[in-house]
Amino acid sequence: MDDKAAVKEINQRFYEALSAQDLAAMEAVWLHEPWVRCVHPGWEMLTGWQSIRKSWSNIFKNAAYLKIHASKVTVHASGDVAWVVCTENIASAQDANYQTATALATNVYHKMGAVWLLVHHHASPVTVNVPVQTSESIQ
Repeated sequence: MDDKAAVKEINQRFYEALSAQDLAAMEAVWLHEPWVRCVHPGWEMLTGWQSIRKSWSNIFKNAAYLKIHASKVTVHASGDVAWVVCTENIASAQDANYQTATALATNVYHKMGAVWLLVHHHASPVTVNVPVQTSESIQ
């Protein structure tokens, strides 16, 4: 399997772990180092595997339902570094509160031997800016 295909596969495993709320599967796709980084939509940057692991654990405990589908996926690989840029289509529910959202994500992977592992995940919420209508624009 070439590097781009391997990165696409590990990226898919990341989103499967996220949607399944499977902490063990999430652990399997991340490099466990103190310098790895993660930015969840609307959060401050987390540094180090232990902080990132705790964040996933808390997210999984607080969402009864969580499904994330990556679309518009592009993969780039150069040497032992690769990055994926995609759109995250998010559906979540807790109690009777169902929400959907969209985020733009960049996932950076580092090749360790023959294995690609996630070292940086950054997802930013997509906001929709509706033009404000003024009395002049209505005329």
